[in-house]
Amino acid sequence: MLNCQSEVFHEEICRLRNGEEINRKSFLFKFSPYLDQIGLLRVKGRIDAAEGVAINVKRPIILPRKHDVTRLLVDFYHRKFHHHHNEIVVNEMRQRFCISALRTLVKECAAKCQTCRNRRASPQPPQMGDLPMERVSPFTRPFTFTGVDYFGPMDVVIGRRREKRWGALFTCLTTRAVHIEISPTLSTESFLLIFKQFVSRRGVPKRIISDNGTNFRGASVLLVKEIERISSDDIERKYPAIEWIFIPPASPHMGGSWERMIRSTKSILMDILPDSGMREEVLRAVLADIENILNSRPLTYVPLDSAEDEALTPNHFLTGHSSGIRELTDNTNSGSALRQNFKISSQLADQFWRGWVKEYLPCLTRRAKWYQPPANPIKLNDVVVIVDENSKRNSWPKGVVIDMNFGKDGQARSAVVNTVNGLCTRPIVKLAKLDVEVEKRGVNVMHKTA
Repeated sequence: MLNCQSEVFHEEICRLRNGEEINRKSFLFKFSPYLDQIGLLRVKGRIDAAEGVAINVKRPIILPRKHDVTRLLVDFYHRKFHHHHNEIVVNEMRQRFCISALRTLVKECAAKCQTCRNRRASPQPPQMGDLPMERVSPFTRPFTFTGVDYFGPMDVVIGRRREKRWGALFTCLTTRAVHIEISPTLSTESFLLIFKQFVSRRGVPKRIISDNGTNFRGASVLLVKEIERISSDDIERKYPAIEWIFIPPASPHMGGSWERMIRSTKSILMDILPDSGMREEVLRAVLADIENILNSRPLTYVPLDSAEDEALTPNHFLTGHSSGIRELTDNTNSGSALRQNFKISSQLADQFWRGWVKEYLPCLTRRAKWYQPPANPIKLNDVVVIVDENSKRNSWPKGVVIDMNFGKDGQARSAVVNTVNGLCTRPIVKLAKLDVEVEKRGVNVMHKTA
């Protein structure tokens, strides 16, 4: 400390040794400094009368703020208190030292601490991507592009025993219509039976998007094998191959289309389901009622043409009416009446789709969050920590990014991370970049775009 003070306050120390007053323009003038018996600069305070108080509290040692010794002392106290509570560090140091702007210096030290930076590391989400083609494809049959997920379980009463049932929710990504089925298990075989019921009522979808559930993975493989086994010209024309797309693991924001519908379904179920359970047929009727309620919800606030007209709903594309019940205006069974009704239905469908383009599609333009690209995006060979909301932060796994998947806008959307437990794929919003570098040892890393 003597060398530290002599380097910065050399002129003041020389004056004090010669018995002279220090310059009034000096930084130390207001501290009334003096030299103790070993030559340290101390503050001549006003609390010498206090008994039982250490000399360092009464007359603290003066240290320059921008010297390396001062920074090392602050770093020592910062580590001594385990990188927490800057105010404790400030309080402890003030009992021994007099340092100008000490609180700011402690904050600067904490900001530069590598351990603290790793602890505070948080994901930097990329700019919200453009909506996929499945969300903005007008004049297509409902459920041409479908998202699917499970919810539950729900208790049902069968005789004297209680069993669990799950709900399988299919949602049209374009019209936002929903279709709900009951599943006795979460197996692939059970899902295939549910999927067959869905196709029989809503038609064969062109593309299905889901998360990485094992039942969906199994269903995708089985569907491909089944189509290959029974393929013929007639069947291929009637049931074209279904494209199945899986979103990255632990990325519910990429499946918001069906996650939001499941939330609405659960909200209604919470008000309906009794605590004692219900019969399976009652649960089936309840889910059918919920399906109709969700399909009757307005996609927009009010129609643009007239406030008296009804707002556009998914039921308009399914049944031609917002309530799902279409009134018959003509009971004639003649061919001309049927042709006339067919023309009216076609005109109504075109009218609904024009309303969808004019009223609903503009509502999807603005981003709800993640407005700008990150300033420091994740790159190959970056060391990252994988965010897991279901575990404590100090147990989150760390790894090195070895591969990245990019969207059409050129921004990274997911990455393959090499951890001690193997490779895993996670979305960028679940990866927090650490301010460390990984040593390159001739590893050939491929740069993947999609």
